[in-house]
Amino acid sequence: MDARTRAERDGSDGVAGCRLDDFLNFLAQRWMSHVVWTLAQHPAIRFGALRRALPGEISARVLSNRLKALEEEGFVVRRDLGTLPLHVEYSLTPRGRLLDAELRRGEAQIGRTKIADAKER
Repeated sequence: MDARTRAERDGSDGVAGCRLDDFLNFLAQRWMSHVVWTLAQHPAIRFGALRRALPGEISARVLSNRLKALEEEGFVVRRDLGTLPLHVEYSLTPRGRLLDAELRRGEAQIGRTKIADAKER
């Protein structure tokens, strides 16, 4: 989303935080962090195995959309195995592994904060 469109929609100047807001909204999509986390557990994984490895029920369409979005942003690579029927594998790129590390670091920080807050009460 470009800054002009954002400014028209929300009345902001469209400059401060626009890219960060877009990135956070991208990550906040349902299943996005789960897909990244699950991909990080495997060097490469096929679509069906990835779908089964995710917690809960995710539709094939939603998973496909999340993988395409991650691929477009450079976090995931899709590899066609060249077989019939079509088989593809997905894996995190170095940028995707960095994202996973940052998500884990944030999760650990939130956990430490919750423990500290509980001790103060």
